[in-house]
Amino acid sequence: MGAAQLVAAAVLAAGPLAAARQAGAAVPQEPPNAIDQEAEARGQAVRLLSIEDALRIGRSGNVPLRAAELLPEQARTDLLFAEAAFAPELYVNGNYSDSRAPQRNAFQPSVQRTTIDGAMGWRQRTITGGAFDLAFRPARIEARGSPAFPAKLHTAEWGATFRQPLLRGGWTEYNLAASTSAQLGMVQAEQDFQRTVQDTLMRIVQAYWELAFSRANWRVVDAALAVAQEQLRITDERIKVQALAPRDRIADEAELARRREERIAAENDIRAREDELRRLLFDATDPELWRINLRPSSEIAIEPKAEARDFAPLVQIAVQKRPDLDSLRTQISAAEVALAQAQNETLPRFDFVGGWSSDAARTEFRDTWNDAIDNTYPDWNVGFEFALPLGNRAAQARQLRAMLDLEQRRRRLHAAVLDVTKEVRDAVRSLDSLAQSIAAGEVSVRLATANLETEQVKLRVGASTAFEVQRRNQELREARTRLLRNQLDYRVAESRLLHAQGLLAAPQ
Repeated sequence: MGAAQLVAAAVLAAGPLAAARQAGAAVPQEPPNAIDQEAEARGQAVRLLSIEDALRIGRSGNVPLRAAELLPEQARTDLLFAEAAFAPELYVNGNYSDSRAPQRNAFQPSVQRTTIDGAMGWRQRTITGGAFDLAFRPARIEARGSPAFPAKLHTAEWGATFRQPLLRGGWTEYNLAASTSAQLGMVQAEQDFQRTVQDTLMRIVQAYWELAFSRANWRVVDAALAVAQEQLRITDERIKVQALAPRDRIADEAELARRREERIAAENDIRAREDELRRLLFDATDPELWRINLRPSSEIAIEPKAEARDFAPLVQIAVQKRPDLDSLRTQISAAEVALAQAQNETLPRFDFVGGWSSDAARTEFRDTWNDAIDNTYPDWNVGFEFALPLGNRAAQARQLRAMLDLEQRRRRLHAAVLDVTKEVRDAVRSLDSLAQSIAAGEVSVRLATANLETEQVKLRVGASTAFEVQRRNQELREARTRLLRNQLDYRVAESRLLHAQGLLAAPQ
């Protein structure tokens, strides 16, 4: 029996099952598969792509991400609109009027008057809530029929007015609220965009390693197919020497057909994963991109390092770096601005008002201009205006709503911090668990490989059955797939931990 086993082992090593002996490794070296062979036959290019390349390309080429880049730009236009409220304004107007008054008595004869007047000025709203207006108002009056008035008269007036709210509507905190909210909105838009970037990069990582898994799993399925083919060859040889009946070939043919179906499904899965990765990386403006076969060059196999990770510093980093938490903090700042504005509106109105003017009236415009410029006939006034709304329930309701909104946003931030803490802890635990699963999976693959080879040798000497070989082949295939899945999950979990901390970024 010992000599027969040695001969069987020699025959086994010389056949196609040599590939199965390599199955003890985590992932065998990648041979050209059917996808690559089909691409080469059609003259299609095969593009090697590392995970760093995928992240870099996706950061600049992802179509939804490029659309999201416009959101911060749109928020900047809101800031420009808010700041425009304090832009100065030049204005000009002109009027022409002609009037006739009937004679009322000897002292009020019939008068025909023609007036041409206008105004040219500058007005501006200040950041303290004040309103300033400076204007020059000339006029030319022609009156006929009244001996008491000159036939032609020129008037001119320089005038300035200013109103400054002292309580409601006053000072910078209230009047810059719209501008401050727009600035916070711009900051929040940028923070939301950064979170979108990280979410997109996380999807790219997932798609990349899913493609790497699909290609590695194809090799696992192909190795199982090679075992089935070898098993059918052995059965044919034993039928030739009449050691088995021809009907014993049926079970091996069924096993071979099943393995071929698995490889067809694995090939289709590769194509689907490639399309998903293309969608995330490229804008598809070039139709040839759909004809390029993507081959991940970053190895999915990994030997995790046994390292203890402390939750506390990782959570602290996440709380400080996560863009979504920063966005919630910005929303709280915006709510505080809205609350301050609502509180101001509950105050009574108390305004300072003032004005100055320099009037002139002459028959010649030059003399009128000189009198107005020289401030020959000045007028000025100052005063205060007070208004107390009775009840003011609308403003009080707005204030209460702003207070509730602020408290709601604070509670949302607290809930989000708890979610982030749990997310980081889950990511760390997942890495530790997957590291142990990878180590256990490697042992399972080695044992399953040894079991398969032992069962094949036993079948050679008649101490086993084809069914047992098929069962061991299935166990090896499942063990290798589980190991690949654990390696895939570990690769993704590494990036997920960075994503949970807000640190996932594309290489420069």
